[in-house]
Amino acid sequence: MRHQERTLFIYPPTSHMAIETPRPDGSLGLCYIAGELTRAGYQSEILDASLGGHEDSLEDTFYRTEELPGGLTRIGMSWEALARKITRVNPTIVGIHSNHTSQTKMALEVARIVKAINPEILVVVGGVSARALYERYMVTPWVDMVVTTEGERVMLEIVRRKEAGLSLGGIPGVISRLGITPPAAETFYRNLDDLPIPSWDMLSLDRYARVSSPHGQDLLGTEGIMYAPLQTSRGCPFQCVYCHISLERFGRGSLTGDVGELRLKSVPRVLEEVEVLRGLGVKKIFLEDDSLLAKKARIISIMTAIKEKDMILAGVNGVNLVHLFRRVGSALEVDREYLELLCAAGLKQVVFPVESGSQRILDKYATGKLNLAAMDTLALTRAASEIGMITPVNMMLGFPDETESEIMSSIEFARRLIDAGAPYVTFFIPIPFPGSQLYEMAIEGGHLKEDFNTDIMNYKNGVMEETTVPRERIVELRDFAHESVNPPSWVKRRLEESIGGTRWKDK
Repeated sequence: MRHQERTLFIYPPTSHMAIETPRPDGSLGLCYIAGELTRAGYQSEILDASLGGHEDSLEDTFYRTEELPGGLTRIGMSWEALARKITRVNPTIVGIHSNHTSQTKMALEVARIVKAINPEILVVVGGVSARALYERYMVTPWVDMVVTTEGERVMLEIVRRKEAGLSLGGIPGVISRLGITPPAAETFYRNLDDLPIPSWDMLSLDRYARVSSPHGQDLLGTEGIMYAPLQTSRGCPFQCVYCHISLERFGRGSLTGDVGELRLKSVPRVLEEVEVLRGLGVKKIFLEDDSLLAKKARIISIMTAIKEKDMILAGVNGVNLVHLFRRVGSALEVDREYLELLCAAGLKQVVFPVESGSQRILDKYATGKLNLAAMDTLALTRAASEIGMITPVNMMLGFPDETESEIMSSIEFARRLIDAGAPYVTFFIPIPFPGSQLYEMAIEGGHLKEDFNTDIMNYKNGVMEETTVPRERIVELRDFAHESVNPPSWVKRRLEESIGGTRWKDK
C-alpha cells in the first residue's frame, strides 16, 4: 500500500553566537522521526534550512548572514527560497523542529509561511524549546499541534490518524486546539534498541563537512571530513538546574513524561548504526549523548569498535567528570586507566564541564555532581594532557546569587586549568532557558519577567536582572576572563573563525 501523506521536516534557519556554526546534530531528532515514518512506509523529507538542499548555493544559505538583536547572527535560506522549497515538495504535513529558545521566532515564521502556501497543511512543532514555549506557538493561527515528548511514536500516530481521517484530539504527548494530552507510558521508548535507524541519508552531510566541524571547533585537524552525530543513550542521571532534563524526570514532567530518564542502547545496536553511517561515507562521529561515560566497559567497547572501523571519534557530549574518577578506599582518584583506554579507543578530544570554581555554586546549581575537594580536576586535566587528550573546559559565570569573589575564584581556577594542560576555557553566562529549573528560579526571584523576550537569550549576554553582581558587570567579567585566561593565539584564531571572519571569506 502506498501512503498518501507526505511529511516535510524542517530545521529552521538558525541564530548563533559568532563563535558557533551549524552542525547536523540539530537535525538528529528529525532523523529518528523520519526513520520511524520510513519504517511504517510513509514518505518524508528533511530540510535543514541553515544549509538548504543540494540544489542551493551555500552563498545563499550558510554564508548568507543577518545580524539579529542580542548579539546573534541569522544563518540560512531566505524566507522566499524556503517558501519555494516547501511549494515544490508539496507536503500534506510539515514538522518543525525548534530545539533552541532563540530559534522560536524563526520556527514561527516557518509555520506562517507554510500556512500562507496552503492552509490545509498540518503544521506540527516539536523540540525542547517548542514544548517549553508551547503557549507562544498555540496562540498563533499557524501551528496546529505541539509535541511535548519524544516525537517518533507521536508523529507516526499523527500521520496515521490524518491519513485515516480520524480525530487528531487526545493523542498522548500532544497539545492541539482540541486540548492537552499528557504522554502515556508507551509514548516514548524504554528500550532504545526498538528505535528506528535514523534517516541520516536525508541530511546533506557532505555540505556540513564543507562548512563546519562538530561544535564548530576542530582541534584534531580533521576539518572537511564528512561527519555525523550518533546517539548511544538518552537522558541523564543528574539534575542540573540550568538543564531542561531536570524537569523531565521523576514525575516532574507532566507534559514530557520521563524522557530525561537515562536509557542505553545495546552495544550491538550502536555498532549497527555505525555501519549505516560508514556506508554513507561518514568518517567522523560525534557522540551526542546527554550522559555518556558512566558504563565504562560499554563505552570502551563502542569506542574501540568505532576505531577498528577506521572511523574518527571527533568528540562527545554529555560528559560528567565524576565518571573519570574511581573510588580508592574512601577517596576518589583520577581513573588514569579509563582515560588511557578512552584515548586508545580514539577519543582524543573531550570538553571538561568544570562549570565553576565555587563549591557553593556547584552544590546549588549543578546538583553537587562535582566535588572540588574530593575530585582533583587539575590532576585530571594534567593526566589527560599527558595521555594525549585535548581537553577544553567549560565554565559558567554569573548565577543570580553568585558574588564577584566567587566569579573571580572561577577565573583563577580556570587559569590553573590552562596551566594544567587545557588548551582553552569557554566562559558562559548562565541563561534561564524556559523549560529549566533555572527559569523557574529566575521568575520566582525577580531576575526575569515572565514576558521577557526569549528571542535574545544566549550564553554571551546576561539577561537576568537584580543579581548579586549586576548584569553589565557579569558581561565585563566574562569578557575579561575570555581574554585574560585563554592563550592569545587561541583568542586570535577564534575571532578569525567566527561567523563573518576570515574562515568564511576564504570559502
